Amino acid sequence: MIRMLAVLVGLALLQACGSSPDSDGTDDEARLAALSVTPGYKVGRPYEILGERYHPKEMFEWEEEGIASWYGPGFHGRLTANGERYDMRAYTAAHRTLQLPSIVRVTNLETGKSTIVRVNDRGPFHDNRVIDLSERVAETLGFRDKGIARVRVTLLPSESRKVARMAKARATVGEMDSIVAALNADPPDSPATLVANSNGSLDPLRGPGWFLQAAAFRNPSNADNARSRLRNVGPTRVVPRQKGRQTLYLVRLGPYGSKDQALEALGRIREVGFDSALLLAES
Repeated sequence: MIRMLAVLVGLALLQACGSSPDSDGTDDEARLAALSVTPGYKVGRPYEILGERYHPKEMFEWEEEGIASWYGPGFHGRLTANGERYDMRAYTAAHRTLQLPSIVRVTNLETGKSTIVRVNDRGPFHDNRVIDLSERVAETLGFRDKGIARVRVTLLPSESRKVARMAKARATVGEMDSIVAALNADPPDSPATLVANSNGSLDPLRGPGWFLQAAAFRNPSNADNARSRLRNVGPTRVVPRQKGRQTLYLVRLGPYGSKDQALEALGRIREVGFDSALLLAES
């Protein structure tokens, strides 16, 4: 709520999206103290800002494209909408209607860079912007100096449910941010890393049928862990594929006898946290 009021009286600061005072506003002791805060879980009632009415809603399937901005020193240390202290060096974000907290993947559509963040605040309330990111995230995605970027924001269902449970159980900010740190340490590759065979079609496991790709990893141990997590979904194997000088380890399931069977399995895969899982073309 404090952030909403700040927007009303300081819209010019949001419009600058990245203008900074001489000091970077960081305070290590204050940041460490903020990690011990237990902010809780919040959806919130409908509200109105600058003549626009917003309807927060708990959801676990959602994707949106639009303009992202960032907010930094002007808000550093202030209360966020769910009651924690905003840290401009954390991997966090503000959204107008998603439940707090939730976990989203943000992809810079201009550069292809992506990262995973925790939504803990309300905003942005300016033009057609879809998400407001911390200064740290803007740096990671490569648009801090530019101020804005066109992005895709994808809600991660399994991770969002997990932090919701943690928040309801009064987990600390540090405990929830450890989830984000682990995801960013070695995230599944995006669908763009699928490797095509020589005739341009996707390379399935073997034989005719429908196949699923749950994820792709750089680390074979992570691929093996993913295969173990999916053992109850269907026949699963790890398929190494060379991409330039790098080997990717693709976690694939199948074959399935029909597209409907494959789509049913795809839903189950996404329920256990593999949000970028794909249906592969029939052999």
